[in-house]
Amino acid sequence: MNRSLFAAAFLLPVFGFAATVFDPGAGPVALRVNQSDNRQQSVTASESPDDRPMLHAKWNCAAANYLEFSLSQPVALPEFRDGELAVDVFVPDNAAIGKFNLRVTDSQGETLQYQLPNDQLKPGRQTIRCRLTDTNRNSWGAQKNGKIDFPARVTGMSIDFNRKEGDGELWIGKVDFTPTAFDAGELLADTATTPVIVGQAAARGQSATVEEAGGRQALRLNWDAAKARWLEFSFRNPLPPIDEFDSARFDVELLIPENFEGRRVNLRLADKSGETFQFALPTEGLTPGWHTVQLRISKSGAPNRGVWGGDQNRQLDFPVRVSGISVDYPAGSGAGTVALGTIRIAR
Repeated sequence: MNRSLFAAAFLLPVFGFAATVFDPGAGPVALRVNQSDNRQQSVTASESPDDRPMLHAKWNCAAANYLEFSLSQPVALPEFRDGELAVDVFVPDNAAIGKFNLRVTDSQGETLQYQLPNDQLKPGRQTIRCRLTDTNRNSWGAQKNGKIDFPARVTGMSIDFNRKEGDGELWIGKVDFTPTAFDAGELLADTATTPVIVGQAAARGQSATVEEAGGRQALRLNWDAAKARWLEFSFRNPLPPIDEFDSARFDVELLIPENFEGRRVNLRLADKSGETFQFALPTEGLTPGWHTVQLRISKSGAPNRGVWGGDQNRQLDFPVRVSGISVDYPAGSGAGTVALGTIRIAR
């Protein structure tokens, strides 16, 4: 087993903006090369022949006919229908490369393998580009249907070789994915104009105020971790009801500050019986700035951060409404803040 560190940047992108899958100049992260010793293979942080920081993949063509590596911290992808993948590579002369692939694993454990266009692989430095869609017949794993069931993550890459005597190598640099922009979806709330009520605000040292944040008006949440371990607010007036869906994507705009101390930001839905379902938004790895965070919820509900009240049947009884937001943070983490923009739904 070979483990190596390379530089990477992790972003959860806003719609239509490029997401960096990894970048060998941004900071270390672990990867694993499967059966590296037996297959005489490695992937290490290095410099390309033109002195750029890149991953250096090396192999013995006679020992195996492919190399595969996985990211120890898979990179979350935005939900997409299609988009452009761009991969910076340096190809040596007489490269023994058959296929070059990206692997994406979805929420059901199915892995979809996308072949990059190897006819673009010419000697020297280049950026190869291809389209990714949310369907791909080259897949394996649980509930194999050839379609990405979001959320999904980039889990690794693989290289197939021309099977011949000798050694092969390839340098891999920055990998970006730019999804085609979605329609914005139906607006449920603009928190800059929709009044909220913060539970026990004074006693917990918390506030929610509309102010300028990151270049726009937004709802600023502030807290003191010495007085409580979470902040929660509800909307003063009920938001529009949401009719029955099999699956829906909720998009929440968040302004993440420097040194964000929030452990989780949670979206709350209430069904017609008053039962409340709490879902953690995928905020891990968000960089400072505005982000549109996507959360897909199925008809069955399956809350990942608790359910309470109402008829307690743990099923979404439609219609449902977005009832509020909560933020969890570690005790003793001091003063904290985060800002919210719009909340939308797309089916």
